[in-house]
Amino acid sequence: MKKGLPFILSTALVFMFIIVSAYSQEDMTSIDSSAFEDPQRVPCVFPHDEHNEKAEIEECNTCHHVYENGTLLEDESSEDQGCSDCHELKASGNMLSLMKAYHTKCKKCHRERKAGPIMCGECHIKKQ
Repeated sequence: MKKGLPFILSTALVFMFIIVSAYSQEDMTSIDSSAFEDPQRVPCVFPHDEHNEKAEIEECNTCHHVYENGTLLEDESSEDQGCSDCHELKASGNMLSLMKAYHTKCKKCHRERKAGPIMCGECHIKKQ
């Protein structure tokens, strides 16, 4: 009986790990804020898949846009890039600053749909 105890315990631990992992919010991610040198707020919590499902967003380029010479390319998507790949900390010409790009893109859509957070503390949530 004592020889089977380690097997039972290890099996139970593996099972618990699988259950916890399955129900963890793996898709609960934060917006990448690594480009900001001294952020004033915590990164935005953003459950990507849940957000897109609830908002009925099917096309990546709805949020992940591509501009060329100031013109939006309707059929192009930048989902394989970070926002900071194009947007710098400070605005340059017609290019919005990184923070303004985040805020403008998200808040504009939320206001148009009359759904979703628009206040700072609704997106920038401190972890408990």
